[in-house]
Amino acid sequence: MSSRQGVSTPPAKPVPTDRVLAGEHLTITRASCSAKGPFTARDLEQLTGVSAHRCGLVMSFLRACGLVEQAPGRGTYQPTKAAGAVAAAWEESDAKGRQALREAWRKAWFAQCARARLAQGPALRIGLVSKLMTRAEVGETRSRHIEVLVDLMVAVGMLVPEDGGYLRWHESPAVPRPRAPARTPEEDQAAGMNSEGIRAPVPPEGVIPAPRPHADNAAPPTGEDLMTLLSPPVLLADLARLSPEEMAALHAHIRGLALILAKLRRPTMP
Repeated sequence: MSSRQGVSTPPAKPVPTDRVLAGEHLTITRASCSAKGPFTARDLEQLTGVSAHRCGLVMSFLRACGLVEQAPGRGTYQPTKAAGAVAAAWEESDAKGRQALREAWRKAWFAQCARARLAQGPALRIGLVSKLMTRAEVGETRSRHIEVLVDLMVAVGMLVPEDGGYLRWHESPAVPRPRAPARTPEEDQAAGMNSEGIRAPVPPEGVIPAPRPHADNAAPPTGEDLMTLLSPPVLLADLARLSPEEMAALHAHIRGLALILAKLRRPTMP
């Protein structure tokens, strides 16, 4: 008998639902771990303010992580011994509760996968998501589940965000930011700095700043006229060669030019 088309294959590893964001997921997890006895999704709704349907969607992941177990009665659960330790830590403070949850997840498949992927240093989030998707044997239709999983690992401090979309394992040392190399006078001029290293004032929006005069009041050093420079299209690869300061200056110039042109093209009042 052939399988029905459009039905996605269940993941090989437990993943959280994509219908509940990481913040609400943690709220439901805390309420589940702190329960004093059997509870249902309706009970969680009263405690968390999250709908019973969405609370119920979280239970399968919590069961797979060993924090809740099935209790007598349909749709009834109870916290495990491991959940009790997490709840006790959460009673002390939110930070300690998240740390305890991180320790409870330490041996989970996603924690081991992330730790191995980041063993050599920080990696792009998109690369870690791809690695987790491969380990869980899920396709693009379930990529949001993995995104929520990564958000949960960030929320409990298991993963630490770095600049540029990178993530590092929480036990790995932070990567020091490289010191910016010394600028040449030409680079300072291109970035809007004067000879003393002070940034030139930014003109108000809608005003095109006057061109910076050259030392010899001659033509620009490129030797090319304006139309020759503007004719070829500017590609993303070209913009990647600019510094942040140059990008900000370019943005201000283009915005000012656009505002002036819009004013010039505006129909005159009779």
